[in-house]
Amino acid sequence: MPAEPLLSVRGLSVGFHGAIAVDAVDLDVMPGEILGLTGDSGAGKSTLGLALLGLTRPPGKLLGGHVTLEGEDLLALPEDELRKRRGSRIGLIVQNPRGALSPLHTVGGQIGGVLRAHLPLGRKGAWQRAVELLRGLGLNDPARRAEAYPHEISGGMAQRVLIAMALGAGPRLLVADEPTSGLDVTIQAQFLDELARAARAAQSAVLLMTQDLGIIANYCDRVAVMQQGRVLAPMSVRDFFAAPPDEYSRTLLSLRREAPPAPPAQETPLLVAKDLSKRFTLRGSGKVLQAVDRVELTLHRGETLGLVGESGSGKTTVGRCLLRLVEPSGGSIEFEGQDLVTLKPAELRRLRKRVQIVFQDPFDALDPRWTAAEILGEALEKRDPARIAELLALVDLPATTAAQHPRSLSAGAQQRLSIARAIAAEPMLIVLDEPTSALTPLARVGIVRLLRRLQEKLGTAYLFISHDLNTVEQLSHRVAVMYLGQIVEQGSRVQIFEAPRHPYARALLAAHLAPDPARRRIDRAPEAALAGEIPSPVDLPRGCYLAGRCPQAQEACRTTPQRLIALPDGRALRCAPEAARAMNTEPTLIAGGVLT
Repeated sequence: MPAEPLLSVRGLSVGFHGAIAVDAVDLDVMPGEILGLTGDSGAGKSTLGLALLGLTRPPGKLLGGHVTLEGEDLLALPEDELRKRRGSRIGLIVQNPRGALSPLHTVGGQIGGVLRAHLPLGRKGAWQRAVELLRGLGLNDPARRAEAYPHEISGGMAQRVLIAMALGAGPRLLVADEPTSGLDVTIQAQFLDELARAARAAQSAVLLMTQDLGIIANYCDRVAVMQQGRVLAPMSVRDFFAAPPDEYSRTLLSLRREAPPAPPAQETPLLVAKDLSKRFTLRGSGKVLQAVDRVELTLHRGETLGLVGESGSGKTTVGRCLLRLVEPSGGSIEFEGQDLVTLKPAELRRLRKRVQIVFQDPFDALDPRWTAAEILGEALEKRDPARIAELLALVDLPATTAAQHPRSLSAGAQQRLSIARAIAAEPMLIVLDEPTSALTPLARVGIVRLLRRLQEKLGTAYLFISHDLNTVEQLSHRVAVMYLGQIVEQGSRVQIFEAPRHPYARALLAAHLAPDPARRRIDRAPEAALAGEIPSPVDLPRGCYLAGRCPQAQEACRTTPQRLIALPDGRALRCAPEAARAMNTEPTLIAGGVLT
C-alpha cells in the first residue's frame, strides 16, 4: 500500500449549538482502499461524512481542522472552488436514495446534470454517458430506465442511480453513508459488488460508513470505530474481528458463533399449515394477486422457525394468515389440534390468547395515549400491578417504565414492551414480524438474547419473519425460504445456511454477508447470479416460478408446477431436478406436480 494517503483528515471538528458532534478527528484513507467506519447511532458518522465535503446540516458548524485530498486542503478553498471539487474529486452516496433524487426530473437527466457540471460534455453526450453508466451498473434496458422518474424505479435501482451520479465524474474518493439500508440482501450484495468493482477499477478509495458488521467483514480492508464524535485508530479487518477494540463491537459480535439452544424433542407438532393460500383481487382491474401459494409449515413447542425471503415474497401475509388477521383463500391451519380456518369468531377470540404477534414498527403498534401499564393491562384478564411489574422485569425494563408513554421510550424499549404485551397472555406461539428491523444493532442483540431467554423459560414457539439473515441464523432452529408466495426450501438452520439446495435459496444465501472475514465475498469468485426480472405475482408462470431466471432450468420446469418434496435428510425442496439429484434418481413428471 502506498505510503501517502489519498485523504488525510486532521483535527476535524463539528459543533451543534455548543455540543461537539465530531471531535478533533484524525483519519487517513489510502489509494485503492475501502475503509469501513462503524459505530452506534448518534456517534457522528453521517456528520463526519458531510464535513469531509465541507458541508454540515444546519445548525451545525465546522469548528476547525483540515481535510487534505491528494495534497489539497479542501476546507481552505473558497466555496465556489470547493463546489467544483464535490462530485469531480470527492463523491457522496447518502442512505436515502429517493430523498436524494429530484422527483421532477428523470434519473438520466439528473445523472447527466452532474456529468455536465464536471466534464466537458454537451446534453446529448451526458445523456449517452448516463445510459452507459447505468448499463455498467447492471440495470437491464438502461435507456428506458434513464427515461424513468425516481418513483418509477425500485429502491435498488435508485441506489445504482446514486452510484452513477457519485462515480460518473471519476472522483478519487467516495463517501458512502449507510448506502444499503433498507435493501434486500441480494440487492445489497449486488450494489456493494458494483460499488467495490467500480471504485477499484478507477483506483479510487471508499469511506464506507455502516453499522452492519457483515458489510465490514466482506468488503473493507481496514475498519475504524466512531464513539461520541471521536474515531479510534483504524485496524485491519481480520484483526478487528479477532479482537474488537471496544465494548460496542464486542457486544455486536458476541452472538456470532452462538447457536440457539435446542428445543425439547416432541412428536406432536404445535402448528401445522397445509396448502395455505391467499389471493387478493386488485381494485379496479379485477386481476388476482397470488400472495401465498400452497404453503406448508410445521412448528413444535419451544422451536423457532425462521421465514426468510425478499420483499414481496409473502412472508408477512403468511404470518397474518396463521393468526387469521387476514382470511386465507384456501388450506388448513391446525393449532393444538383445532383448525383455525373453520373456527367461528367467538371461538377464535378465545384461542387468540394462545397465539400472539409482535409487529415490525414498535411505535406504530403501541397506543401513544396509554402508559406501559395500561398497554400491558389490556392484555391481561385482570389489571394486576404485580403481574405488570413481573412482565416488565421479564423483558428487562425497569419498574418505572409502567408510568411512561411509548414516545418517551427508545425503539428497543418499545419493542421490549411489545414483547411483554405478547407474552402477557402466556401464548404457545408468537409470530415475530421483522421485530428487529427498526432497531439499532445494539438493540437488536438485546432483543435476540431476550427472545432466546424467554423461549427457554416459557417454552414458547416463534415464527420469526425477517430479511435479516444474520439475526435469523442466530435465533432459528429451522428455516423456510420463500419466493413469490411459495416455500421453495425448508430445513434445519445448518442445512439452509451451510448447504442450501434450491437455486433460489443458494442465490439468497450467497448474498448473506456474515460478520466473519474468513471467507470474504470481495475476495472470492462471484457466485452464479439469477438472471432476469422477478415475475409479477398477478401473472405467474405455469411451471416453476423461478424457471425464467434459473441457470439450471429444464424444459419441464417451465411447464410443470413444482411441489414441495421431502428429502431423506429431513429438508423439503420445491425443485424436481435438484430433489432427484439429492436422491440419485430421475424425476417422473405427472399432471399437476412432480413425483420422484
